[in-house]
This record gives sequence, C-alpha cells and structure tokens, in this order.
Amino acid sequence: MSIIIFLIYLAFQTNEHNTIQVKDSVNEISLDATQKNNTIFHTQPSILSNRYNGFNSPKAINAIAAIENEYFTNVKKTFSKYYGTIWQTNAKNRYRVGDTINEFERYKIQAQQNDIKVDSMHCTIYAVKGLEAGLGVERFEILEKYHKKIWEEREHAGWSIAYILTTYFNWTAFLVISKDSEEYSSASNNFKKKRKYDVWKQPDIPIQKMFVIENDQKQIDSLLLQNEFGWGFSKQGWHTWITRFDIVKECNWEAAPSWEYQKEWEKPLFISTKFRKYKDYASHIIVFPPKIEQ
Repeated sequence: MSIIIFLIYLAFQTNEHNTIQVKDSVNEISLDATQKNNTIFHTQPSILSNRYNGFNSPKAINAIAAIENEYFTNVKKTFSKYYGTIWQTNAKNRYRVGDTINEFERYKIQAQQNDIKVDSMHCTIYAVKGLEAGLGVERFEILEKYHKKIWEEREHAGWSIAYILTTYFNWTAFLVISKDSEEYSSASNNFKKKRKYDVWKQPDIPIQKMFVIENDQKQIDSLLLQNEFGWGFSKQGWHTWITRFDIVKECNWEAAPSWEYQKEWEKPLFISTKFRKYKDYASHIIVFPPKIEQ
C-alpha cells in the first residue's frame, strides 16, 4: 500500500511541475508559468484545426507566438532580436556617461557578437507577420501587388490592408465603436447610408455590421470567440493589431529589446488584452477571413 501511495504522490508532483497556468479563453499564460528548453511560453501556440478558406489561422497565430516567446524568453536575461521602432529612434540619442556610442549602437554590437540579426517592430509590422503566415506565400504576394498598385511604395497600414482584404479576399469587416468616440456620429451615419467605414482621404471599407460597445458587448464577445484570427485597427488607423478570439494582441513600438535599456515598469514590446477591457481607443474595425463551408 505504501508503494502505491508513493507512486500517486510522485505522479502528482510531476503533474504539478508541468502544469500551465491558463489565463482566459485563448491560452494566454503567465510569463513564469512554464519553461521548456529555457523558452518562456508567453503565448501558447495554436493546436486547432484551420476553419478558414484561403487563410490558415493556426499558422498565423503560431508565427505571432514564436515572435512573442522569443522576446519574452530573452528580454530579461539578455536581449531579444526584436525592438520597437520608436525605442530605436530614442536610443540613438542616448549615451551613457563616458560612452562614445549610443544605446542602439551598443545593442547592435551585442547582437552581432552573439550572431543575432536584429529586427525592428511596430504595430503594423507585427500584425503583418501573422497575416503573411496565415495567407501563405502566394496569396500574400497577391495582396502586396494590390497594395503597390493602389498605394505605390507607401507602407502597410491597418486600413490599407483592411480595404484589400474586404475588397479582393472576401474578408468581412465589422465596426465596433463607443458612443464616446469622436467619430461616432460620422461613422454611424456612413454605416446607415452606405454600410461603409470612411477612412480620411482613402477608399471606404465595406462593413457588414456595426456594434455599439455600450449596448452590444455580448454580441461583440460572441463574434470574437467565433474567430481565432482577426485583423484590426483603431481610430482611422492610428493603431493596428490582431485578435486571437477575444484577445487584442498588439506591439508597443516604444519597448526596448532588453531590460538593460528599459525600466521594469515600462510596458513590454508585445501586449495582450481582453477586447472588452481594451480602452486605448474608442472606435475599431475588425476584419475576419471567410469560413470554410461545413
């Protein structure tokens, strides 16, 4: 009997050691919850079957997870290959006492010494990484051709890609807006008149439905939970992000690649927030890929 009790106890201890603390509905986990091969799993990879036509959401989520997990694994103990574009701008103007090189140059030297190729990040670059993985090489090249045809050499934007996805890739856009938004009246009027979202001096984005945050939170949550991936932007394109079910996943372009350069109270490079708690902006467009017909 004592041997059986010991085996049960041993199994429990092993189980407890390997347990992952799951936060909310999309397997976002605490940073110190689990480590494997010294990798911190800030974002669990997708293990779902793809449900979209012309887009692979597990591949998109896994591309994002790989980026985030690399960053959170390395940012505290050494440095990550990823850094925010605004941090780069600021770091080029910061020097330590007695130094002849700025903080960004110091970081690049550290990376080179460790044979690491650095990679800048801001909100749209980050979101495009996931979109590109989900679309695949051929379909992403088609998107790029449309983008260049319409906007020539202009960089990607949340609204420009949303327009292409809805116009040429059969994705469906939804307007989610607060009554407190400064564009509430114009956006709601445009939806009622032509079922489109007006981006200033850019093509209108067709939208299927409008949700008012104060009235329709349950319907918003339900829509998000039906989709593993969504392309999103806020307030005329001031910020771009993606959704993983009901989580907003975004890049903070002010973040440093290492805690050596960033204060502990400053936000990290990648942030995940429940959509219903996301209050940085009051108006949003979210675009979802077409589902495979069952």
